[in-house]
Amino acid sequence: MLKEERATPTGVALPVCRLAACRTNEGGFSLIELMIAVALTAILLSIAIPAFSSMMAQNQLAAATNAARGALMAARQSAVTKGRPVSLCAGTPDSGCSGDWSAGEWVVFDDADHSGDIDADERVVRHGRVPALGDTVRLDANGPLRTALVYVPMGHAERVSGAFGAGRLRVCAATDLAPNARELVISASGRVRLQSVDFDGACPEL
Repeated sequence: MLKEERATPTGVALPVCRLAACRTNEGGFSLIELMIAVALTAILLSIAIPAFSSMMAQNQLAAATNAARGALMAARQSAVTKGRPVSLCAGTPDSGCSGDWSAGEWVVFDDADHSGDIDADERVVRHGRVPALGDTVRLDANGPLRTALVYVPMGHAERVSGAFGAGRLRVCAATDLAPNARELVISASGRVRLQSVDFDGACPEL
């Protein structure tokens, strides 16, 4: 039997519960249960947030690297297709070549006189922006990419002076990734070689 009757002064028998089955079904959580839930949530967040931040930084690094590589390839392909010099530089069609890649803006233009400057009679071929740049992902360059890189019809990259256009574009994430940087290295043929570099979370200047 789950319960027995108990006599009252009035003579009415009341049930007496002995097992948990007779307990009232109360809603809500106890204080201990709530504390356990909060502790588990904190543990899960401490694991998930760093992993999510790392994944976001990886995606931003990849997007910026692909965009920078695409700019170099567009300049080279345009020079080969058109059969005349085409230059690439950091800057905008309105302001011209600035040499400052930190803003992530670049312009590809016809450069008939091999000057590395956008003259009034020279057409802008393409203009774009490297995405995902900010406090975490940074873009830097050296060599001719600090002025303008000139691609000739044979596909080779040159400086404005006509010397070999050896240079690098570096996309770097200032965060705890390994490796945390990608460098686009221009070869003797003008092709772009991608290499990974690790700076232990730092982004030194080129």
